Amino acid sequence: MIAVQNDTNGSIAVYEELIREQLQMLGHDTDSEGLNETPRRVARVHMEHFNFSADPIAEAALHLKPFDAPANPSFVSVRCSFSAFCEHHLLPFFGTAQVVYLPGAKITGLSKISRVITSLCQRPQIQERITSETADVMMHLRPQGVLVDMQAEHTCMRVRGVRDACSSTRTRLAVGGFRDDADLRAQALAMLD
Repeated sequence: MIAVQNDTNGSIAVYEELIREQLQMLGHDTDSEGLNETPRRVARVHMEHFNFSADPIAEAALHLKPFDAPANPSFVSVRCSFSAFCEHHLLPFFGTAQVVYLPGAKITGLSKISRVITSLCQRPQIQERITSETADVMMHLRPQGVLVDMQAEHTCMRVRGVRDACSSTRTRLAVGGFRDDADLRAQALAMLD
């Protein structure tokens, strides 16, 4: 097995060559105008999305940058887009994520929540795990509760297997007080778009 790092000392060239060989094995002319740059482009996409982390939750939590919450914190709701590659077929899936939390003593910058999700998506993933891991990361702030709601389109369902062009998948997880307190959970759910 060849270990490839995202660096500038030539290892990306090794990975590009592997992609070129794969295309050639499938009968494609990689010197053609349409394919001659494809191995480089695919290698860059893979380097961006197929990272390895021994502890992705701890790594994503570094993005939070907590600071003191106001004396009477309000519910916070952030909606952002995301994209990832499914770990089963290495095909992309993409959609929107909404994170609702009720702060305890700490809050984080709004853009940091999007950065957390982006960080969790930078390896082969499944939507269910991103949902759960996002909630786990947000719990580092010790909020009163967290609700994560994700909706995505999976190209593995659209272009292979079932080939359902209208499919979408929704995952939702409530943790902390949002799981245990029906009133808090109802208030969090009311924040969803």
